[in-house]
Amino acid sequence: MVTKWRSRSVSLVLLGAVVVMWTLTLFAAANVYRDSKYFGADAYFKSADFQREISNLYALIQQVHIEAPHFSEKSREEQIGNNSYYNLEQDAQRLVQDRWNNIQQKYDSRIDTAKNRGDNDEVDRLEAEMDAKLQELTKEKNAAFEEKFKAAVEAKQKEFAVARKNLDSYKTSVYYTVKNERTAETFSNVSNDVWQKAQAQRSMMHTVELPSRELRYLNAYGADPMRGTLYILYPTIGSGNIQSDYLSYLSMQREAKNSVYIFIGILLLTLGLSAYVAKYRRADFSTEVYHRVMARVFPLDVRAWATFIAGAALFGVVMENDIFYAAPTYVSLYQVLVVALAAVLLLIVCSGLRGAVKLLQDPEMLAWEWQRSLTSSFWHTLQDSLEQRGLWFKLLVFTLIVGIMGFLPVVVAASEAEAVVVVFTFAWYILFLLIVLPYLMRKVKQLRAMIRGVEQMAQGNFDVMLPAKGRGQLSRMAMHINNMKYGLQLSLEKQRVSDRLKTELITNVSHDLKTPLTSIINYVDLLKKEGLSGEQSAHYLEVLDRKTQRLKVLIEDLFEASKMASGATELYWEKVDVAALLTQALAEFSDKIEASSLTFRVNVPYPHMYAMLDGKKTWRVFENLIANALKYALPGTRVYVSLMEDAERITFIIQNISQHELNFDAQELFERFKRGDQSRQTEGSGLGLAIARSIVELQGGTLAIDIDGDQFKVIAVFEKRLELAERAEG
Repeated sequence: MVTKWRSRSVSLVLLGAVVVMWTLTLFAAANVYRDSKYFGADAYFKSADFQREISNLYALIQQVHIEAPHFSEKSREEQIGNNSYYNLEQDAQRLVQDRWNNIQQKYDSRIDTAKNRGDNDEVDRLEAEMDAKLQELTKEKNAAFEEKFKAAVEAKQKEFAVARKNLDSYKTSVYYTVKNERTAETFSNVSNDVWQKAQAQRSMMHTVELPSRELRYLNAYGADPMRGTLYILYPTIGSGNIQSDYLSYLSMQREAKNSVYIFIGILLLTLGLSAYVAKYRRADFSTEVYHRVMARVFPLDVRAWATFIAGAALFGVVMENDIFYAAPTYVSLYQVLVVALAAVLLLIVCSGLRGAVKLLQDPEMLAWEWQRSLTSSFWHTLQDSLEQRGLWFKLLVFTLIVGIMGFLPVVVAASEAEAVVVVFTFAWYILFLLIVLPYLMRKVKQLRAMIRGVEQMAQGNFDVMLPAKGRGQLSRMAMHINNMKYGLQLSLEKQRVSDRLKTELITNVSHDLKTPLTSIINYVDLLKKEGLSGEQSAHYLEVLDRKTQRLKVLIEDLFEASKMASGATELYWEKVDVAALLTQALAEFSDKIEASSLTFRVNVPYPHMYAMLDGKKTWRVFENLIANALKYALPGTRVYVSLMEDAERITFIIQNISQHELNFDAQELFERFKRGDQSRQTEGSGLGLAIARSIVELQGGTLAIDIDGDQFKVIAVFEKRLELAERAEG
C-alpha cells in the first residue's frame, strides 16, 4: 500500500511539473512574440519611436523654414487660426454685451416715448447720445480684442523660437535637405564642406525620403508640402535621441535573441519531460476520476464558460507578465505567484478542452450533458412559461383590447364620425364594460386579498388562508403559498432552536478569537516601547508566538470544521489497521500523558483490526478524543480507552470523569466552539468533538456521547466494509 501510494504521489508530482513546464513555455513564447519587433537589422527604423522622432523633426522644419518666415504675410485669422480668432472676438464681445444691452433697452424706451409725443428733436438727441455710448463700448471691445490678439501673436512667436531651438538640437544627429514645393525654396542644416566630409566618411546609417507615407497626415493641416531627404548619422558620428534609441534597440535585439534561446531550451525540456511522464505514468493512475467529478459537480455550460474565462485570463497573464526579466539570477515571490496562477489556469483550460473533445466524440453523452446545463434549464423554464397559455393569452388579449380602445377615437375622428365606425366603437366599449372590466375587477379583488394575506404572513400571522377558488393562475399561486405556509410553520420551530445555537456559536467564536488577538495587540504595543531589555523583548516575543499559535489552531480548526460540515472534504479510502493506528496515537501523546496526573487504562484485545477508512482522518478522530480527555478530565482520575470489533464494525470507546460540571445536553457538545468548560479558560477550541463526529459520519460511522453525572463517555463506531478492501486489492 505504501509503495502504491508513493507511486501515485510521484506521478502527481511529475504531472504538476509538466503543467508548470508548459506554463513556462507559454511565458517564453509570449516573450518571443513581444520581442519580435526587435528582430531585423532595420527594426528600429520601422518602429514607432523612430517615426515619432521623424514626425517631430518634420513638424519643426515646417514651423521654422516655412511657417515662421511668412508669418507676417498671413492674414490676422491665419496667424492665430480661424477658431482662435473667432474665440477672441467672442470673448471681447461678451466683455461689453451686458452693458450694450442695457444701453439699448434704456434708450429704446425713451426714444419710443419721444416718438409718441412727436418730439423729433428729442428723438435725434437720444439716438445721438445712444450711438456715442455704443461707440465707446465698441472701442473698448476692439481694444480688448487687440490686446488678446497681440498676446496670441507673441505666444506664436515664442513657439517659433522654441521650435528653432529644438530644430538646432537635431544638427548633431540628422542632416536634412528639403525643398518647399510651392515656393521652390530649399532649406538645409548642413554646409557643403560638412556634407562632403560626411559622405566621404559614410556617416549616414539611414535615409528618409520626403514625402513619406508615414508623414502624410502632417500636410493635412495646411502646411506647404516638402520634398527632400533626411540623413540619419551613425551613433559614432552623431548624437541625439535617435542615436540613443538606436543603441537601445541594438541592446534589445540581443535580449530578443536570448528570449528565443530560452524558449527553445524550455520547449525541449518540456517535450522531454512530457514524453518521460507519458512513459512512466502507471496504468492505474488516471485523471478520469477528476473529470467525472468535474462533470458531476459543474454543468456543461459552466465548464465551458470557466474554460473560456480561464483561457482569456491565461492569455492576459502570459502576455502582460515577463517572468524572465531577471532570471535566473533572481526569482521574486511575484514571479512564483504569477507562474502558479498561470499553471492553474492552464490546467483548467486543458481540462475543459479535453472534456470538450471527449463530448464531441460521444454525441449521446453530449446530449445528456446539455440537458443538465443551466442554459437548457433556462430554456425549458421559458418554454414552460409560454405553455401556460392562460396567463399569456389573457395578457395578450387584454393588451389588444386596451390598445384598440385607445385607437378607436382616432379612427372615429379620421372617418369624420361615420355611422358604422361610431356603432363599432360604441359596441366595443360596451363589451369592455360588461365583460372585460368585471373580470379584471374579480382578479384585482382576489389579488388584493392575496396581498393582504401575504402581508399578515410576513408579520407572523400564519392562521390566515389565501383565497384559492377557481382554476386560474392566481388560484394556483394562492394554493402553493398556502402549502408553503405549512412548511414554513414547521421550519420556524427548528429555526428558533437554530437561532439559539447560532447566538451561542457567535458568542463563543468572538470570545475565543478575541482573547488571543487582544493579547497579541497588547504585547505588540509593549514591544513598541523604547528602552526594553533583551530579556523583556524575548519574553514578549515568546508570549506573542504562543498566542499566535493559539489563534492559528483556532482558525485551522474552524476551517476544518466548516469543510466537514459542508461536505467539501475528500476521503482517501484504504485498508487501515485501526488497532495499530490507536496504539500509534497513544504513543504520540505519551509525553503529555506522563506529564499529566491522569492514568490511562487501554484495552485493545486484538493487535490487528482492519477497516476500510481514511487513515489520516481516522488518526484525527483519535487525536481529538485523546486530547479532549487530557484537557477536561478530572486530575488524578483514570481514563479508559477500549477498542473492540465484531463482524461488521469496530467500536472505539473513551471515558473519563469531567473536571467541570456537565449540566447541559450531550448533543450541545457537538456544536462548534462548545466546551465543557463554560468559563472558557482552557486552551481547547471547542471544535474537536464536532470535527471528530463529522469525520466518523463521512466514513459511514457514528459518534455518540453518553453523560452520566460527571462520567463522560464517547463512543465511535467505524464500519469495516472489508469487501471494498478485498475488491480494491483484487
